[in-house]
Amino acid sequence: MKRSSVDSLTNDRKPQKGAAYLEFAFVFPFFLVFVMGIVEFGRGFNIYHNLTNACREGSRQAAMQDSNQITLTSADNIRNRVVSYMNSLGLQTSYYTGTGTKNPTTSTNYVYGSYPNGAYMVINQGEPIPQRDASGTVVAGGNYYLVSKVELSYPYSFPMFNRVIQLLRPTSTFSGTIYIRNSAMMEN
Repeated sequence: MKRSSVDSLTNDRKPQKGAAYLEFAFVFPFFLVFVMGIVEFGRGFNIYHNLTNACREGSRQAAMQDSNQITLTSADNIRNRVVSYMNSLGLQTSYYTGTGTKNPTTSTNYVYGSYPNGAYMVINQGEPIPQRDASGTVVAGGNYYLVSKVELSYPYSFPMFNRVIQLLRPTSTFSGTIYIRNSAMMEN
Protein backbone atom coordinates (compact mmCIF):
# COMPACT_ATOMS: atom_id res chain seq x y z
CA MET A 1 0.00 0.00 0.00
CA LYS A 2 1.22 3.41 -0.93
CA ARG A 3 1.46 6.15 1.70
CA SER A 4 -0.25 9.42 1.18
CA SER A 5 1.77 12.60 1.23
CA VAL A 6 -0.07 13.75 4.39
CA ASP A 7 1.03 10.65 6.33
CA SER A 8 4.67 11.13 5.37
CA LEU A 9 4.61 14.79 6.51
CA THR A 10 3.17 14.00 9.96
CA ASN A 11 5.56 11.09 10.55
CA ASP A 12 8.58 13.23 9.57
CA ARG A 13 7.65 16.10 11.93
CA LYS A 14 7.47 14.14 15.19
CA PRO A 15 11.25 13.66 15.52
CA GLN A 16 11.81 17.30 14.54
CA LYS A 17 9.40 18.50 17.22
CA GLY A 18 11.37 16.62 19.89
CA ALA A 19 14.62 18.01 18.52
CA ALA A 20 13.29 21.54 18.80
CA TYR A 21 12.45 21.00 22.48
CA LEU A 22 15.89 19.56 23.08
CA GLU A 23 17.61 22.48 21.34
CA PHE A 24 15.51 24.92 23.35
CA ALA A 25 16.49 23.15 26.57
CA PHE A 26 20.19 23.55 25.66
CA VAL A 27 19.97 27.18 24.53
CA PHE A 28 17.58 28.57 27.15
CA PRO A 29 20.04 28.67 30.10
CA PHE A 30 22.59 30.59 28.03
CA PHE A 31 19.93 32.97 26.82
CA LEU A 32 18.71 33.50 30.38
CA VAL A 33 22.24 34.25 31.64
CA PHE A 34 22.73 36.68 28.74
CA VAL A 35 19.49 38.55 29.49
CA MET A 36 20.24 38.64 33.23
CA GLY A 37 23.70 40.04 32.45
CA ILE A 38 22.16 42.81 30.37
CA VAL A 39 19.72 43.68 33.17
CA GLU A 40 22.47 43.69 35.82
CA PHE A 41 24.76 45.83 33.65
CA GLY A 42 21.90 48.27 33.05
CA ARG A 43 21.23 48.57 36.78
CA GLY A 44 24.91 49.14 37.50
CA PHE A 45 25.23 51.74 34.77
CA ASN A 46 22.16 53.55 36.12
CA ILE A 47 23.74 53.71 39.58
CA TYR A 48 27.02 54.94 38.03
CA HIS A 49 25.10 57.71 36.27
CA ASN A 50 23.28 58.66 39.49
CA LEU A 51 26.58 58.77 41.39
CA THR A 52 27.97 61.12 38.74
CA ASN A 53 25.10 63.52 39.31
CA ALA A 54 25.39 63.23 43.11
CA CYS A 55 29.12 64.06 42.91
CA ARG A 56 28.33 67.07 40.73
CA GLU A 57 25.74 68.30 43.22
CA GLY A 58 28.29 68.04 46.02
CA SER A 59 31.15 69.66 44.12
CA ARG A 60 28.84 72.47 42.99
CA GLN A 61 27.87 73.08 46.63
CA ALA A 62 31.53 72.91 47.72
CA ALA A 63 32.65 75.42 45.08
CA MET A 64 30.12 78.06 46.14
CA GLN A 65 31.49 81.16 47.90
CA ASP A 66 29.94 80.37 51.29
CA SER A 67 30.93 76.69 51.28
CA ASN A 68 34.53 76.68 50.12
CA GLN A 69 36.14 77.20 53.52
CA ILE A 70 37.71 73.99 54.77
CA THR A 71 35.73 73.17 57.92
CA LEU A 72 33.82 70.18 59.21
CA THR A 73 30.59 72.21 59.20
CA SER A 74 31.05 73.05 55.53
CA ALA A 75 31.87 69.42 54.73
CA ASP A 76 28.75 68.27 56.62
CA ASN A 77 26.60 70.67 54.56
CA ILE A 78 28.08 69.29 51.35
CA ARG A 79 27.56 65.71 52.55
CA ASN A 80 23.95 66.52 53.43
CA ARG A 81 23.40 67.89 49.89
CA VAL A 82 24.80 64.71 48.29
CA VAL A 83 22.85 62.44 50.66
CA SER A 84 19.64 64.36 50.00
CA TYR A 85 20.12 63.97 46.24
CA MET A 86 20.87 60.25 46.57
CA ASN A 87 17.82 59.75 48.80
CA SER A 88 15.63 61.37 46.15
CA LEU A 89 16.84 58.67 43.74
CA GLY A 90 16.14 55.85 46.19
CA LEU A 91 19.82 55.02 46.80
CA GLN A 92 21.05 53.76 50.17
CA THR A 93 22.93 56.50 52.04
CA SER A 94 23.55 54.96 55.46
CA TYR A 95 27.20 54.42 54.47
CA TYR A 96 27.89 58.16 54.67
CA THR A 97 26.51 58.93 58.14
CA GLY A 98 28.52 59.91 61.18
CA THR A 99 31.09 62.59 61.74
CA GLY A 100 33.54 63.34 58.98
CA THR A 101 37.17 62.66 59.73
CA LYS A 102 40.15 64.43 58.23
CA ASN A 103 42.16 62.35 55.83
CA PRO A 104 45.64 62.15 57.40
CA THR A 105 47.42 62.58 54.05
CA THR A 106 45.96 66.05 53.33
CA SER A 107 44.46 68.83 55.38
CA THR A 108 41.65 69.57 52.92
CA ASN A 109 39.83 66.21 52.85
CA TYR A 110 36.96 65.06 55.00
CA VAL A 111 36.03 61.38 54.79
CA TYR A 112 32.69 59.71 55.58
CA GLY A 113 32.34 55.95 55.56
CA SER A 114 34.88 53.14 55.17
CA TYR A 115 37.71 54.81 53.28
CA PRO A 116 39.54 53.48 51.18
CA ASN A 117 38.17 49.93 50.78
CA GLY A 118 34.44 50.20 51.39
CA ALA A 119 31.62 52.62 50.76
CA TYR A 120 32.85 56.14 51.35
CA MET A 121 32.50 59.82 50.47
CA VAL A 122 35.53 62.10 50.29
CA ILE A 123 34.98 65.85 50.25
CA ASN A 124 38.04 67.84 49.23
CA GLN A 125 37.48 71.59 49.40
CA GLY A 126 40.83 73.05 48.46
CA GLU A 127 42.91 70.86 46.21
CA PRO A 128 45.42 72.79 44.07
CA ILE A 129 45.38 71.61 40.45
CA PRO A 130 48.09 72.75 38.01
CA GLN A 131 47.18 74.35 34.70
CA ARG A 132 47.29 71.90 31.79
CA ASP A 133 47.38 72.32 28.02
CA ALA A 134 44.97 70.68 25.54
CA SER A 135 46.92 67.40 25.57
CA GLY A 136 46.79 67.17 29.39
CA THR A 137 50.42 68.09 30.00
CA VAL A 138 51.15 70.38 32.96
CA VAL A 139 52.08 73.86 31.75
CA ALA A 140 55.53 74.83 33.10
CA GLY A 141 55.19 78.00 35.13
CA GLY A 142 51.41 77.87 34.78
CA ASN A 143 48.83 78.80 37.36
CA TYR A 144 47.39 76.58 40.04
CA TYR A 145 43.64 76.46 40.55
CA LEU A 146 41.84 75.57 43.75
CA VAL A 147 39.10 73.04 43.10
CA SER A 148 36.49 71.30 45.19
CA LYS A 149 36.15 67.59 44.60
CA VAL A 150 33.59 65.06 45.80
CA GLU A 151 34.34 61.36 45.42
CA LEU A 152 31.88 58.54 46.10
CA SER A 153 32.29 54.80 46.44
CA TYR A 154 28.99 52.92 46.45
CA PRO A 155 28.41 49.17 46.89
CA TYR A 156 26.57 47.42 44.09
CA SER A 157 25.44 43.85 44.58
CA PHE A 158 24.37 41.50 41.83
CA PRO A 159 21.11 40.03 43.14
CA MET A 160 20.39 37.82 40.13
CA PHE A 161 23.79 37.24 38.58
CA ASN A 162 25.42 36.26 41.87
CA ARG A 163 23.20 33.16 42.02
CA VAL A 164 24.22 32.20 38.50
CA ILE A 165 27.90 32.52 39.43
CA GLN A 166 27.34 30.34 42.51
CA LEU A 167 25.50 27.78 40.37
CA LEU A 168 28.23 27.63 37.73
CA ARG A 169 31.08 27.67 40.24
CA PRO A 170 29.99 26.62 43.75
CA THR A 171 33.48 27.14 45.20
CA SER A 172 33.60 30.78 44.09
CA THR A 173 34.45 33.30 46.82
CA PHE A 174 32.83 36.18 44.94
CA SER A 175 30.48 37.88 47.40
CA GLY A 176 28.37 39.43 44.68
CA THR A 177 29.30 43.01 45.63
CA ILE A 178 31.54 45.46 43.81
CA TYR A 179 32.15 49.14 44.53
CA ILE A 180 31.23 51.69 41.91
CA ARG A 181 33.41 54.79 42.24
CA ASN A 182 32.90 58.22 40.77
CA SER A 183 34.02 61.78 41.38
CA ALA A 184 33.46 65.32 40.19
CA MET A 185 35.40 68.54 40.67
CA MET A 186 34.69 72.22 40.13
CA GLU A 187 36.86 75.29 40.40
CA ASN A 188 36.32 77.39 43.51
